[in-house]
Amino acid sequence: MTLRDHFLLDRQIVFLNHGSFGATPRPVFERYQAWQRELEDQPVEFLGRRILPLLAEARRDLGEYLGTHHDNLVFIPNTTFGVNVIARSLPLGSGDEILSTDHEYGACENAWKVASSASGAIFRQLPVPLPVSSSDEVLETIWQAVSRHTRVIYLSHITSPTAVRFPIEALCRRARQAGILTVIDGAHAPGQIPLELDELGADFYTGNCHKW
Repeated sequence: MTLRDHFLLDRQIVFLNHGSFGATPRPVFERYQAWQRELEDQPVEFLGRRILPLLAEARRDLGEYLGTHHDNLVFIPNTTFGVNVIARSLPLGSGDEILSTDHEYGACENAWKVASSASGAIFRQLPVPLPVSSSDEVLETIWQAVSRHTRVIYLSHITSPTAVRFPIEALCRRARQAGILTVIDGAHAPGQIPLELDELGADFYTGNCHKW
């Protein structure tokens, strides 16, 4: 059996874009359909009595997979939704700075721009030139841009447009020591790279479970 046999993809195409949506492996699709059938069999019982314990069980499993306690996790529709919630909830004021890069996902950039416009904060996107030669180079490039106005550092773990993996662990450590909040867009990380969220040390980490 080949890897292709584990998916329902059209045999006539070579599918490379697991980043946007991610095709579902057969075993996952079959389990997904089984849950749908359970819901349709007893909708009121499922949604009225069973859903909360089932979600709690899923959170426990996800917490074990991601290296954190399940009480640290909240289910959301997707990463962009999570970034919106965080950006609109932080108590930022006039002159406060959200430091980011020019490698971020467009919809999340827009969330920060709207939130900063409403609060008077500044959303600053730092150019990080390609090619990147080392993690240390990226670390120093980003950290040198930190100023006394920086209140939040917002970065992707693995960037959407350029696939660069930022040195999140080291940046989170420095930011915590400096009293700066870190918000990490992990849309492309779960399932693609090992994750230990407690060791990572981000203040906020939002990710997807439907990619990769």
